[in-house]
Amino acid sequence: MPFKILVADDNINDKRNEISRLPEMLKAAGYEVVTTADGVEVYDLVLESRPDLVVLDIRFKRQPVNGFEICEAIRSNDPDIPIILITVPMTDRADILRGFEVGANDYVIRPRADHPEIIARIRANLPPEVLIVDDYLCVDLAGSQVFVKRGENWQKVDLQSLLFELLKVLVMNAGLVVLTTRLKDILWGDKPVSDDVLAVYIHRLREKIEPDPANPVYIETIKGLGYRFNGKPIHTSRRSCT
Repeated sequence: MPFKILVADDNINDKRNEISRLPEMLKAAGYEVVTTADGVEVYDLVLESRPDLVVLDIRFKRQPVNGFEICEAIRSNDPDIPIILITVPMTDRADILRGFEVGANDYVIRPRADHPEIIARIRANLPPEVLIVDDYLCVDLAGSQVFVKRGENWQKVDLQSLLFELLKVLVMNAGLVVLTTRLKDILWGDKPVSDDVLAVYIHRLREKIEPDPANPVYIETIKGLGYRFNGKPIHTSRRSCT
């Protein structure tokens, strides 16, 4: 389940404005994106869509609110959600300081479509990418580590890099059938690999993470198509599973 980013900017739907290309940049980087051009609805949208991070314009033209007021309202309800303010070039330093005072975590100058800075700032402000499934399986994407719950304790599972990448693809596409062709492309690139070889790796992964490998509940074979990860991964801000 990818991180969800809310982008609130009054020009987000204006194709003449570079900011309108930001959602596609974020999607290409692997994020889920929610957008709004209506400053008034931002606060309610945060409560409704529960984003992992908010990118918020400072100025909403011809609207009764500004980014500082929105930021302060969000922060009064949620002390933890990262908020990045979008400023224009030559923004007064007092405005930048005011943004921090009302709860912003960072700011970025309104990005060009090819500007990588905002992606870097988003990544820097998001919580570590750790996924928990059913309080049984923990996948630390940033640390390339996997843990399973044995009794009351988390136990580390030693996975070679290829098995970790296989699990990562499946978990990040939880609920969806990942085709065998796609899995082989991701794991082996142009190297020719048979479906049987992939099946061997699936078997090895099940032996490592399934409660009962003989009767797998998480990694399901979809005959003739591929594999599906069953379970609902949720993000956690914990830096590790231990």
